[in-house]
Amino acid sequence: MLVGGCAGVLLPEGDLLRDVYLRGSPATPTVALTFDDGPNGRCTEAVLDALRDVGAPATFFVLGENVAREQDDALLARMAREGHTIGVHSETHAVRPLFLRGATAAELGAARAAVDAALARAGVLERPAITLFRPPFGFLTNAAAEAAREAGFHIVEWTVSVGDWERGRRPEEISEAILARARPGDVIVLHDGDLTHHRSLERCRDRPNAAATVRLLVPALLARGLRPAPLPEVLGLAGASGAVVSPSATRWPDSGAHEPPSSDGDPSRSRSRGVVGRSGSLPAQAPAV
Repeated sequence: MLVGGCAGVLLPEGDLLRDVYLRGSPATPTVALTFDDGPNGRCTEAVLDALRDVGAPATFFVLGENVAREQDDALLARMAREGHTIGVHSETHAVRPLFLRGATAAELGAARAAVDAALARAGVLERPAITLFRPPFGFLTNAAAEAAREAGFHIVEWTVSVGDWERGRRPEEISEAILARARPGDVIVLHDGDLTHHRSLERCRDRPNAAATVRLLVPALLARGLRPAPLPEVLGLAGASGAVVSPSATRWPDSGAHEPPSSDGDPSRSRSRGVVGRSGSLPAQAPAV
């Protein structure tokens, strides 16, 4: 079976999903901010500046190909030094490797190695272990889950996605949409890059709304009593390896076919996440997550 991150969800039987995390405890007033598809030069730099100014931590699920360009090493170093978490979003953002254990393992290994090499080039001596993986589009297959587990990764999905990648959306609109849905324990997904595109080195062209969204969103979350916290804290993950999940954190169920839990008890909030069918066919179009 397959798990999809964007229209119905099918869950494998057995313990395949024991290392897949969806959200934190609804009893703790924290949320996690996560960013996909970076690093992306000026866009990621602007997001880091905004997070610094509002005093919020985030997790960056980076693409190995973007990191391997060797143009954003300083940004990876900033993430590590400023208290953010670095995870991987695969090497290429391709879906087809997820159907093969070896191909997924190669993508994860290449992305992890790219991050470590970038941090080394940037002079980071104590480099963090890279143990978090968000599959492209949230898709998960048996092969990919097994490869991730064997490589020591915890798979992280999300509970709040409002289409920040869509053209024409303003920061105010994106922020308001998130605020309308955010609940304690939520994992919020945003984007500081656009797949492996880099349309400009001089200015932020690929995700121009990301930093402004952060500046609007974080104060509003705090005003509602929701504190942005590091993703490992929200999910109850302890340490870089041998992580332990909090009893109140939500993993995918261990067996059966179910809708994933939503952050407000409404299953319909999760049904908009997954476009891989039982046959394993790929969608004609999918959001850039």
